[in-house]
Amino acid sequence: MKALVLLTFCLVCYSVNAKTISVMSYNVENLFDTIHDPGKEDYTYLPLSLKQSSPEIQVYCKGLAKDSWIKSCLETNWSESVLNNKIKNISKVLSTYNKGRGADIIVVEEVENKRVLTQLVNKGLSKLGYKYISLIEGPDSRGIDVGIISKYPIVSEKLHLVDLTGIAKNTRGILEVKIKVGNKSITVFGNHWPSQNNPSTARMEASKILIEKAKESDSNVIIATGDFNTLETEVPNGINNLNNEFIDVHYQAKLKVFKNLWPGTHWYKGHWGSLDKMFVLKRFYGATLKFRSFNILPYKYLLGNKELTDIDTGETTTFKNIPQRFSIGSGKGYSDHLPIVFKVNL
Repeated sequence: MKALVLLTFCLVCYSVNAKTISVMSYNVENLFDTIHDPGKEDYTYLPLSLKQSSPEIQVYCKGLAKDSWIKSCLETNWSESVLNNKIKNISKVLSTYNKGRGADIIVVEEVENKRVLTQLVNKGLSKLGYKYISLIEGPDSRGIDVGIISKYPIVSEKLHLVDLTGIAKNTRGILEVKIKVGNKSITVFGNHWPSQNNPSTARMEASKILIEKAKESDSNVIIATGDFNTLETEVPNGINNLNNEFIDVHYQAKLKVFKNLWPGTHWYKGHWGSLDKMFVLKRFYGATLKFRSFNILPYKYLLGNKELTDIDTGETTTFKNIPQRFSIGSGKGYSDHLPIVFKVNL
């Protein structure tokens, strides 16, 4: 009888103290402020009045490799009103989840700096309880970084650079934050691996750094998420390398739950792909992984139609229900990616 009472007491304690923590990742696509950061090529995302008065910016824009890049750099008017629309729209996406309460931890990619990340939180998310922010400037030439916002205390932060010497130009690092949840902790690695303009070996190097640093963490559960920019057909393949040490949450959700998930997180030139992913280090304790909770979030307002014309045949195809990118002119749209989310019990 005493054993039964003790067991019942322990189960009650667990149910009271256990925390369900949700983690979201979203590539917000070009969230820049309106101020030039010295040493960064952020010229496209500046107010038109500044561009027209700056010989330095004029020279830079006219020296770009493609006519479309030159036009965008010279003519885009990234004003305060445009930025406010972008913040309002991204805030809507981040706050829709969990019946308007948002995820507990959010990883965002393509954020210029801590200043604009703070604006996003203060202007759009302040009522949801996000008190903790992390973003460490990296070497990306455009100035984009990975940021993390959390409802729980961030007790440490590190940026792990990926040495691409002899492979490609150095770019975003991997952001590591340790988050305290009661008497337990989660370590989250925010990723935005080198783009497809770089060889697959660049992403393999990022994979190696992530594995090395994740295995050093002493948290109850270690989550790696973000935009991994990796195609299934790549050789060598950084994602396949991760699978030796990490659990692929998306794969497990499909395998064990048979969930009818959206076909991808990113749409490009007529095809869906899942560049955005969620992984958990295989070594975890004091935590339960809720694979059923994993989801790609194709909110109806995020989706629309797009027409593409084949340059060879002239034939036009209409694609339906694809992510609607932010439009400076109309102030509508969000990103070319969809958010993903996953829960763990601590």
